Amino acid sequence: MRAAPRAESRIGQRTGSGRGQDLTWFASSVAAMTPRITWDEASARRYGRQLLRTPAHSGTSVAAVVSTLLAVHAQVLSAAELSVALRLDGSTRQDVRSALWDDRSLVKTYGPRGTIHLLTADELPFWSAALTAVPGRTTPHPAVRMTSGQQEQVVAAIGDALDGRQLTIDELSEEVVARTGPWAGDLVLEAFQGKWPRWRQVMHRAGQLGALCFAPNRGRKATYTRPPRFAPLPADEALATLVRHYLYAYGPATPQHFAKWAAAPRGWAASLFASLLASPASSGGIEEVDFEGERAWVVAGDTDFPTEGVRGVRLLPYFDAYAVAAQPRERMVAATMPSA
Repeated sequence: MRAAPRAESRIGQRTGSGRGQDLTWFASSVAAMTPRITWDEASARRYGRQLLRTPAHSGTSVAAVVSTLLAVHAQVLSAAELSVALRLDGSTRQDVRSALWDDRSLVKTYGPRGTIHLLTADELPFWSAALTAVPGRTTPHPAVRMTSGQQEQVVAAIGDALDGRQLTIDELSEEVVARTGPWAGDLVLEAFQGKWPRWRQVMHRAGQLGALCFAPNRGRKATYTRPPRFAPLPADEALATLVRHYLYAYGPATPQHFAKWAAAPRGWAASLFASLLASPASSGGIEEVDFEGERAWVVAGDTDFPTEGVRGVRLLPYFDAYAVAAQPRERMVAATMPSA
């Protein structure tokens, strides 16, 4: 392990005079002191932190492994089970299911990008506040759109209907319409083989707000319930926590990388990184580095990288966290491969 190299400072070595020369000297001095990180070094550190070099020891909780990965994509639950199990020595998919359905240390719900993920129950306070603070990038058609008041009604209705119960989507739909009004049941959303009721457009938001999560299947049908209640963190604190966790697991990264992973506007992500760049390390600040000649960021002070590169081949399941979050994507796969 070594600290990323910093070129020798030019302080005390400038020549010439004039403000323009002073600014040029200052900029070059700052650039010379920026840690330089190669792709091989970044890959090796990500590989280790993703528990791909050495799995977690037997006895480590499944929730601890999921927290290390930040979140585990679970649109295909069997793939999520494999993602976790291959990172925990001696574990099987049953260990993941037990964490989900028995001790409930994991929650299957709507996470980053509004897609289904496994999250740790203990981290729901920061996840909820951070995900609901990310601005949306799309606006529904006026014929489909719901007012903010209607959205709040639907989320409240979902939470009330699922409190202490496990319902299929059809059962939940009946409960939501009964609690809000016929407008919520209007079939206006284009779906795979027909149309869905209006209320389902905020289903992911209900999950992010803690009103909904998945429960065990009833036969071949998915069911939903309400997760344990929690108090969300303040939004600013939650966003700083999310960026810090993301950079620790997948850095160096740029605001554009983070925006892609979170399905957030790029300009918003850039402003968020700028606000954290000005923060001290003790309060979740971040630090600029040179990543293969490009500006990127890590958690402040987190500039130690392995000297030994990654070797061999590791097979990963669908939507594995490492493959989804590690950037730049074009360095990981051939340019001819389609992007996910």
